[in-house]
This record gives sequence, structure tokens and C-alpha cells, in this order.
Amino acid sequence: MKIEGKGTETYLYINGLKVNRPLRLSDNVELLPAESSPSPDSMISVSKTEVDFGITAVFLRQVTSQLKITSEAPESLVILAWNSLWDAVLLSAIYDCEAACNFQSDKPAEEFGSESYLSITNYHMRGLTFEPYELTQEDEIWIKSNYQKAKKLTNNNVFQDAVHSMETYRFHSLPKARLAIIWSGIEGLFGIQQELVFRLSLYIAHFLEPEDKEKRKQLFNSVKQLYKHRSSAVHGSKIKGKPHDHVVESAELLNRLIHKCIEHDGVPDVDELAI
Repeated sequence: MKIEGKGTETYLYINGLKVNRPLRLSDNVELLPAESSPSPDSMISVSKTEVDFGITAVFLRQVTSQLKITSEAPESLVILAWNSLWDAVLLSAIYDCEAACNFQSDKPAEEFGSESYLSITNYHMRGLTFEPYELTQEDEIWIKSNYQKAKKLTNNNVFQDAVHSMETYRFHSLPKARLAIIWSGIEGLFGIQQELVFRLSLYIAHFLEPEDKEKRKQLFNSVKQLYKHRSSAVHGSKIKGKPHDHVVESAELLNRLIHKCIEHDGVPDVDELAI
């Protein structure tokens, strides 16, 4: 990833996530709607190499949102912009989508033209989707209430690992690899070393459903079943049933855990859950 600092304002264009109105994520970072319809000539003029032009031609017209980052000086701007890449990672994990920052520019996407500065930040070809996740009004309310807690939690290593697992599992085509990555994020949140299946199922059920005994029981049994598929994936055994469905259910579980950690303002306390 490459980020540069010029002036006191910069934009990171995002593919894969759509927003309908401005949302402030922090004092210096704002998530904005974006739409880009560049001409072929303007894309050619800002591209330094053929590879850059290829990425620009494929992704620039698919930009659906952007991060606006402001600062008082270029030195601090580049730090803020680099840290803002984490905003895309975090939003990807929260909404189980692929919000990729492929471009940095000195102008908002709507004003992009042949005179714009454009830099490729990501050469991994991520975020190519014609159905970006669109934030709902409920999502916007949740972000306003919880996003600062989410950012604070990224300083916690186990939460950070869980977010990375949630954000990157889809990069693998094999269900076994996807399950292994998702469950590494789930298991890391609890740090259990013994009686793994029972304790993990129990703690997850108590963490997610502390008030409802029946839902807690159902979730306990569901996690136990899902963990069997995880074990098959990790140990090279044949996965029973439909592997894709197990990936979806496991991703939904990790997503629920991430949301709960954010709303709870902390990762699970195993000692507390064991009582």
C-alpha cells in the first residue's frame, strides 16, 4: 500500500461500499458519497504506467464512496491518510463487504479530471463489485453511536486479528481456507487453550445471548456444529454438507462477535463468562 501527503486535504476513493450522505468518522476523516465518470483521455493522462491505466480503467468508474482526510500540514496528513486505510478495513469487517481503497487523489471523485493528481494505493485488484454494500439509515445511526469505540478497539491485538480475519477471508477461493481464517478470528477473541469446543461454544453463547436462555442454548449447539466443519477444514478432512453454507454461517458468527465487542466496548472477558 502506498500513501502520499500533499497539501492539507486528500481523498481515498473506495470501491465496494456505498454511502448516501456524509458521515464523520473522526475529527479529520469523513466518509462521503462518490461518483466518478472519467473520460478515457483523462484516465490515460493521470496514469504513470500501463498497469496504472489498467487499474484506473477497471476500478475508477466503480468508485462508490470516498474518505476525505484533512490536516494542518502534509506531514500529519500522510499519517492520517495512512491510518485511514484502517477505516476501510474496519468498515469491511463491520458490514462483511469488500471496501477497498485503490486510489488517492487531491480532488473528490466528482471533480476528477486530466489535471487531477491520482495515485494507485493498492495493486491487489480488490473491490471489484457491481453491487457495493449500501449503508442503510440504521447503519448510519449505528456508526454515529459506535464507530469511535470500534476505532479505539483496533488497538487491541485480538480484536485487530478478528477484524483482519473478517475482512480478508473472502480473498480465498477454497471454502477450507475461508473457514480456517474466519475461525482464527473467532478463537482469538476468546483465547481458550483447553476443552476448546465446549468452552468456545459456551462462551460465545453467553457473550452473544446473555439474557435469553433458549437462544443461548440454540447458539451453543449451533457453534458446536460449526466448529466440527472448522476442524475438518483445518485438518484436511472432507467437509460434510455444503461448505459454502458453513462459510456463510461462520462469517455471520464472527460478524456478530465483532459488533458485540464494539457495542460492549471490549473483547470477551473469559473469566466473567465462565461464572
